[in-house]
Amino acid sequence: MSLSVSIRRTAAATAVLGLAALGLVGGLAPALAGSDAPRSLVGGSGPDPAFKRVGEVTRTARTASTTTSAARSGTTAGSTSYSFSTVLDGSPVRWDPCTPIRWTSNTSRGPAGGLDVLKSAVARVASLTGTTWEYVGSTTTVPRAGYLPTRAQQSYPPVLIGWTDAASSDLLAGQTASVLGMTRTAWFGVQMPDGGKIAATRAAVIALDRTDALPLTGATSWKTVALHEIAHAVGLGHVSDKTQLMATVLPAVTDLQAGDQAGLQLLGRSSGCVTVPGA
Repeated sequence: MSLSVSIRRTAAATAVLGLAALGLVGGLAPALAGSDAPRSLVGGSGPDPAFKRVGEVTRTARTASTTTSAARSGTTAGSTSYSFSTVLDGSPVRWDPCTPIRWTSNTSRGPAGGLDVLKSAVARVASLTGTTWEYVGSTTTVPRAGYLPTRAQQSYPPVLIGWTDAASSDLLAGQTASVLGMTRTAWFGVQMPDGGKIAATRAAVIALDRTDALPLTGATSWKTVALHEIAHAVGLGHVSDKTQLMATVLPAVTDLQAGDQAGLQLLGRSSGCVTVPGA
């Protein structure tokens, strides 16, 4: 697993930042002797391990063991279930719901009407999380892993959602034909002098496989694929409950289910703002 590392010194903290080329990581800076400043953390999740059509055998993703060890499952009334992609210090890593999330799209290789589908899916997730999403327009940028920043910075690129294929994107390269979409995120945070960790998701990229012929809406559609992947982007993980949209195999449902919705609510405004010191 390759690791890109840089070292910088500021008045607030000394940081070593690293992001693995694949998978879920948390790079922790070594403390300076006598230092009581926050120490930087960096990590990410993804790609989304194989969101498949009904009837496909779900393969074990290369990141499955890491993701599983970091995920936390929960239940609500009615035997609903949800999980979080990344848990740090007992809490799910999520976007700051008190700050607007900017997003952009590349639908040039997608189906006619694809942008409307993406806007509808974003609006649904925004409603459930209580977050504000700002569409900043279209882009020609292809969804690739390299789109994500590897270190904390003053500003971050908008969430990128677009249709592409295995020949154009490393997120889809090497995947089986049944994979419909892949998501990767990047989070950044700090470890405080008392040992507590605070982090927030800052960027995400979603690649939808243009070679799949799906209807825009309904069960087994681009709408449900987009909902699944955007839910990953805000922090939901996969569940074994095959009735939830966050199952690894695309269920015959048209919307996020009770467990999906419960998890999204916990990732949003109802859990308060996320403030990362110095970020």
